[in-house]
Amino acid sequence: MNSSGNLINLFSNAVDQGVISPQTSSLLTGHLGQVVIAGAAGTALDSIVASDVTLITVLIDASSSIADRNLAQAVRDGHNVLVDALGQSKQSDSVLMALWKFSGDQEVLHSYVPIGGATKLSRFNYRPAGATALYDTWCDALASNVAYAQQLRDSGTPCRSIVVMITDGEDVCSRRTAQDCAKISRDLLASEQFVLAFVGVGQEADFRAVARRMGIPDGCVLVCKDASTQGLRQVFQMVSQSAIRASQGKILPGPQAGFFQP
Repeated sequence: MNSSGNLINLFSNAVDQGVISPQTSSLLTGHLGQVVIAGAAGTALDSIVASDVTLITVLIDASSSIADRNLAQAVRDGHNVLVDALGQSKQSDSVLMALWKFSGDQEVLHSYVPIGGATKLSRFNYRPAGATALYDTWCDALASNVAYAQQLRDSGTPCRSIVVMITDGEDVCSRRTAQDCAKISRDLLASEQFVLAFVGVGQEADFRAVARRMGIPDGCVLVCKDASTQGLRQVFQMVSQSAIRASQGKILPGPQAGFFQP
């Protein structure tokens, strides 16, 4: 079982291997709460049979504005389509998915599990309410991802990471800042082992500017101004297509990274 001490050791190994810088390690180790520990507690390493692994982390906004716009069921349906698409892809045996939902706080519905065991969303486990903590969620999820990915690398299993955040609003309540997010994001992108993507739904914010402040390349940002059931369905379809494509190809560094580009 992971503990904060174990995670610190994993971050230290990631520094030694050039995956992250000492500065990013300090940022990640400064907030090792239970949600980060839960997010890094994925499938046991001896249960993984794939020779290389793609880790897909999906961060879904569960704030009250989703419910206010009557989009909750569309989010559930869209995520479930994403899970099905990944499960039917040729890469399914090598994909492990983690699912987080966030409002003012974060909840790990499950950490990294084979795509066949990924949780589907329903009205019982996805009921939007509360504020929006983009920055805290981003930093915590990246910390969990770095830690679990490092466990794989330390065991001799190569892996790549794809992290996708889907939201309909700006941050309103995080303790961390956009600058914190950007420092971590740019470090991870430079390692050429991470794809970091951002989806903004609706017209309540300049989502490209929000993502840019968080260090996410323009080619990894998708804005869907149509905050409707159909619009969200298309969003999740594009995420699934991009995730499948990214799991097959070489990850390019920094500004060259393109998730939503053909």
